[in-house]
Amino acid sequence: MIVNFIRRNRRKLLGTSLALSVPALLLAGLFAVSQSNEKMDAMRVAAIALNDYYADNPPYGVWDFQGVRITDDERLMVDVHVAVTPHATFIETRNMRIRYSYLKLACPKAKANVHQWLKNQTVWINLHFHGKTLMEGACPRGKGGFFTS
Repeated sequence: MIVNFIRRNRRKLLGTSLALSVPALLLAGLFAVSQSNEKMDAMRVAAIALNDYYADNPPYGVWDFQGVRITDDERLMVDVHVAVTPHATFIETRNMRIRYSYLKLACPKAKANVHQWLKNQTVWINLHFHGKTLMEGACPRGKGGFFTS
């Protein structure tokens, strides 16, 4: 019975489904665009807050803060130049675990006010020395504890 109905009204059903699917796709597209804009706006606010934070708190006290950027894969990347040559050579010769412990020195402190603007976004640090990347990784997100900065 249902099969006969479908066979008899195939053109009407095809037209109706097409007419209903176009607005649904448009609504889904608009929803996706609005969600990505909200995320990018939040990332821009977080980038400004990080810029202000690092203007007052240089990483490790002596390293050069180069800026905050939003990468193509939507990450907040903080570029830090290790300005002290002995620091850079020491970091370069160590294993990844030790490098990560030095990378954490460039992360915002766990109780810094900048975290209220980050809204649980991960901050990535790019430690480099004269164009050569020493370590790139994410800052810990925990609230205090042994392994957080």
